[in-house]
Parts: sequence; C-alpha cells; structure tokens
Amino acid sequence: MLYTVFSKARYLTIASVLGLLMASTSLFVMGGRMIVHQFLLTFTSHTEKIIEILPTFEVEMLQGINLMLVGTGCLTLSLGMFSLFLRPLQLPPSFRVDNFHELKSQFANYIILAMAIIFLENLTHLPEMISTPTSTGSELFLLAPA
Repeated sequence: MLYTVFSKARYLTIASVLGLLMASTSLFVMGGRMIVHQFLLTFTSHTEKIIEILPTFEVEMLQGINLMLVGTGCLTLSLGMFSLFLRPLQLPPSFRVDNFHELKSQFANYIILAMAIIFLENLTHLPEMISTPTSTGSELFLLAPA
C-alpha cells in the first residue's frame, strides 16, 4: 500500500506545473500589453510629445521584455517538471532536460538575465539618485534584492 501511495505522489507536481503555466501566461500577457501600449503611445503622439516620452519608452520596453523573459523561464520550468516527473514530452532541444540539475540551471539562467535587466532599469534612474552633493553613486547597489 505504501508503495502505491509513493508511486502516485509524483502526480502532486501537476499543481505546480499548472501554477507555472498560469504564471507564464499572465506574464506574457502583461509584458505584451506593456510593449504594445508603448508602441501605440509612440505612434499616436505628436513630434513634440515623443521627446517627452522617450526616457520612459526605454524603461517601459525593458520592463515588458523582462516580464516576457520571466514568463519564458516559468514556461521552461513548467515543461521541464512535467517532462521529468510525469511523462516525457517531445520538446525542442532548448527546452529538453534530462535531470533536475539541468532544469534548475536553465531556470537560473533566466533569473540572471532578469536581474541584469532590472539593474539596467535602475541604472536609468541613477541621475535622480545621485543628485545630492554627498552622493557617491553607491546608491545604485543598495537597490539590489536582499
């Protein structure tokens, strides 16, 4: 009986796979919405107004790309978990994993890229952070996640 319970316990990962798929879908939608919104704002604005929107355009586009990148990481993790624990899937080589260590390292690569984009977003706010005469510029590194 205990063997049967443990052999069926692998199906508990369905909850995390479905949760990651929902997170991935919502991240793709939010990132796409941000990018489309910026394009529409740019194409419907007058020439004088484009100069005003330009600094926020870059940051908004980076944030949209970042959301889609994290969504891709969630999708990769979801497909990898399903393939490892439930049933092997026919996936492209970039999504295929053979063990849990490969899956973790793939997801870590997405996280590192997302952190680099967040750093670039914070870098665009550097002039406001170092506007005081006593600033050394190290304020940028205080924004790092703990």
